[in-house]
Amino acid sequence: MRIVVGSGSSRDVKHAELDRHLEILAQFVARVECGVGEARKLTMVLRSASSSPAQALILKARDLARAGIVAKALVAALEPDIELRRLYACLSELSPRDPARELIRWARNPRLLDAHEQATYGSSLCWWGDAMRREADKRNALCLFEDGSPAPVRLGQLAFQALWSQSSVIAERRLIGPALPKPSGAYERDAETVAAVSARRPSLQGWPLIRH
Repeated sequence: MRIVVGSGSSRDVKHAELDRHLEILAQFVARVECGVGEARKLTMVLRSASSSPAQALILKARDLARAGIVAKALVAALEPDIELRRLYACLSELSPRDPARELIRWARNPRLLDAHEQATYGSSLCWWGDAMRREADKRNALCLFEDGSPAPVRLGQLAFQALWSQSSVIAERRLIGPALPKPSGAYERDAETVAAVSARRPSLQGWPLIRH
């Protein structure tokens, strides 16, 4: 089942989108707890930690932990710092034994920013939003939810894996310590961020997993 959301003012749309993500997470948790064979994992590709999927994840952290669900997130922007730390704290709560580099990464390469925001919930739920490059007040309000659609979820998971492999590790002290001075601009080089990509990796030319 496909649901398209996007009408009204940007504020109303954002509230509606958050409500929809909360609803999707509640549905996901219910499926996992019913023992229907739902995968206990979700992935997120986000412009920042203030995006609706991340906020819904934070609000539903207790329910997700109870169900044994783990999560990974990739962000295009490290700011706002407070929201980034909240998201990391949530991811760590769900996977307390995993290091930061296995829970959250930064899509610092500008060529990754054309990828669309997305979230996959288990094996049958997913969401697609606007391109990560787009500024919050200039974003396309249309977003797409898919339910009972294993094929789009699988494509979303493959896209996440590809983007993850090309993204950078974020220094853990940035995730848990006090906010650092803010650089000028949206996607500046972070002196404390270590590239997770080998120099031998192929370039992103002809990137196959970006939805336009």
